[in-house]
Amino acid sequence: MALSDKENPKKWSYTYKWTVTGIVGSAGFVVAWASAVDSEVAPQIVEQFGVGQEVSLLGTTLFMVTFGLGSLISAPFSEVVGRNPVYIISLIIFGLFTMGAGLATDIESYLVCRSFAGLFGCPPLTNFGGTTADLWTPTERTYVFPVLACLSFLGPFLAPMVADFVGPSPLVSWQWTEWLTLIFTGALVAGILFFAPETYAPVIQSWKASQLRKISGDDQYMTDKERHSPPFGTRLLRSIYIPIKFLFTEPITDLFALYLIILYIILFGFLPGFQFIFGEEGIYGFGQNHTGLCFIPMNVGFLLALIPIFPIYRRFKRKMQQEEERGKDKVVPEERLLHAMIAGPCLPISLFWLGWTSWLSVSFWSPLIASVRFGFSVMGIFISCYQYIIDTYETMAASALVGMTLLRYCASGPMVIVSLPMYTNLGVHWTLTLLGCLSAVMAPVPFFFYFGVGAWARKKSKNATSFE
Repeated sequence: MALSDKENPKKWSYTYKWTVTGIVGSAGFVVAWASAVDSEVAPQIVEQFGVGQEVSLLGTTLFMVTFGLGSLISAPFSEVVGRNPVYIISLIIFGLFTMGAGLATDIESYLVCRSFAGLFGCPPLTNFGGTTADLWTPTERTYVFPVLACLSFLGPFLAPMVADFVGPSPLVSWQWTEWLTLIFTGALVAGILFFAPETYAPVIQSWKASQLRKISGDDQYMTDKERHSPPFGTRLLRSIYIPIKFLFTEPITDLFALYLIILYIILFGFLPGFQFIFGEEGIYGFGQNHTGLCFIPMNVGFLLALIPIFPIYRRFKRKMQQEEERGKDKVVPEERLLHAMIAGPCLPISLFWLGWTSWLSVSFWSPLIASVRFGFSVMGIFISCYQYIIDTYETMAASALVGMTLLRYCASGPMVIVSLPMYTNLGVHWTLTLLGCLSAVMAPVPFFFYFGVGAWARKKSKNATSFE
């Protein structure tokens, strides 16, 4: 059943599409913010609940692990009821558990609420990729997706800057980290309700067919989705089975998942790790609030990673025109790896730089500048990996990305706690050297795939889209 231009999300005005994209991207920002904000008030949680530092960080770890598990079941719901009901309902429940964490009077209640907040915070971040596909063409997604990805990275690393001022403040309690998240969530729900209509075309078509059946009394008005779609329970089991199957049968997914796991382990290990570099008991001895400000350079790096998007977009557009002249409608996925080819080698360099200039005899500006390069590297690698998987698998991309999300959050969540003994026993310099070596091993991957391995691996895959 065809949609009119007014009903078709891809035909909406450019300004309106960006408005909807911005609102949905803000959902990713808020839940990503929530994942990290509690890690920086660990000293206050230790004091209130009388627990050790590892237990105080367990709220962040559990949030991230349940977030990863939630990715397995979030996709089918948006395919049945649409994107917006999933955003709204999950954000409301997420807000309620965030409120519960703020009101908790014991550590057990706090950890339970943080776990469920992670579970219900998952759909807004994992489904914004679907909304992007609903609204934008593949060429347009070359510059739209990086902007949304940037929001999801800014969230967890702007949060420490705020939390490190809230935690030690004599004016407010540490629970204001939860109240700020709750305020953001409420504003976001209102924004989606009033300004972001449904974007998933099959659901819009189903609504239109249902309306026509009511008006005409003719049951022939049905969409292909209504005629051929399997029961919801079947789709739910399929959404759990296929991503796990991908992890065991698709080397492409495994390799890029491993790259992102290493990326996230380093990234979220910095939440407590920066205390060892810049904190009161660390190398530079900054107070809690000033340690939070040390995340600013990393966020600057995230934003600088958007600069290469413009030449990459022009190159992709030119390649698309060349393919269309040959009678094709696709550009090979390896074109998406350019960002990682620029950013990948910068990652180990930034970690070695950060590790071996973090001495009291060396100005703190040196590790801060290294953090800029680190943020640039992380964003560039993430953008490339995600877009490469999306273009490689197309209709199966959601399953591949769910498997990757599951692995990277379940691996990086425990790293928040594991980083404590690692930084304590190995020290800042050798911990960052170890992480730098791991990232150096993965840096050649985008080059190998771009210069031949990618095309060969796609031909061997049973699920990859053909570009012949």
